[in-house]
Amino acid sequence: MDLHRPLGTRARAVVDAAAAAALTGLAALAAWDVLPAGTPSTSPVGAGPRPADWAMVAVAAVAAPLARRRPVAVLSAVLALAALSAGTAASPAPWVAVAVALHPVPRALPGRVSGALLAAALAVAVLCRAGVLRWPWARPEIGGPAAVLTVVLILVTGWTAGSAADQRRRRRIEDERSRLREERLLIARELHDVVAHSLGVIAVQAGVANHVAEQQPEQARLALASIEETSRTALDEMRALLGVLRTGTDDDRLPAPRLSELDEVIRRAAAAGVRVELELLGERRELPPGLELAGYRVVQEAVTNVVRHAGTDRCRVLVDYRPDALALTVSDEGRGGSPDGGGHGLAGMRERVAVHGGELRAGRRAGRGAGRGFEVAAVFPLAVAR
Repeated sequence: MDLHRPLGTRARAVVDAAAAAALTGLAALAAWDVLPAGTPSTSPVGAGPRPADWAMVAVAAVAAPLARRRPVAVLSAVLALAALSAGTAASPAPWVAVAVALHPVPRALPGRVSGALLAAALAVAVLCRAGVLRWPWARPEIGGPAAVLTVVLILVTGWTAGSAADQRRRRRIEDERSRLREERLLIARELHDVVAHSLGVIAVQAGVANHVAEQQPEQARLALASIEETSRTALDEMRALLGVLRTGTDDDRLPAPRLSELDEVIRRAAAAGVRVELELLGERRELPPGLELAGYRVVQEAVTNVVRHAGTDRCRVLVDYRPDALALTVSDEGRGGSPDGGGHGLAGMRERVAVHGGELRAGRRAGRGAGRGFEVAAVFPLAVAR
């Protein structure tokens, strides 16, 4: 049997009924010890559980599975039976049955209604155990402050246990939703990085091929060859990503790119007509795979933006391995632009950098004329990455 598999409706009902009967039965058996030492066996209080005690055991067993679907009706019925049993039951079994009916109330009803039902149950229980509600068929029973306090504790415990279970359920649901949101965000970032970069290069190359098709057919053929290669690479990455989504494993996924593989980004940019100058500062060293991938994607997206929007034929990439941080800068001398454009590229870069505790700045280059040049700068603190 799979212990982690949720119980079916029928199995859960059986478990609820058995647990309720066991709890109420224990409360009924407590009646064997309620008489003080030396009390005559003919005492009107009687010795041991009475038929009403055992009847409430059966009521609790029936009420437990039904209370999940009809909490108000079941609670009202059990509370009425418990009140009618006042003076005929020698144990707190009737009030344990009420606690069983109270348990699902916090989950099924809003907080204010749930609290009102608890207050009503407490009021009825206190009046009965204090002897205020008396019935013609009632016999003397043990009462007083101790009995009242016992019943209050039983009812509050049942309601509180139900409230705690509901809170745990809500946390599990929210954790699952949060996990799904994170997965969707990760998938969206990966799809954007794979598709946007490739389509950006393809769009530029297609424009070049269309422009020079008649006058420079050789140049057009080179552009089409670049489009073909870029498309095949993008399809391979898309198939690998879709394979991960279908199977849930990374077995078929292509190795995650690293900063040491920026030559591929440079080559694709060059094919689209943008020459990338790569400069490395500091001593290159191994970084966590997640940080390597984030850095690669930031550079890739920034260079893609240069190809698509900057209107320039060159840009500069600086990779600075500092003692306590990794700094990446992609700058150009193009037409500039707003860092708050309508696309998702900059937002995705900020998310990737924020995951590793870093900061990203994007905007017009400092010291340049209005509208000239754009710069993306990301800093990853290595202490956080480790």
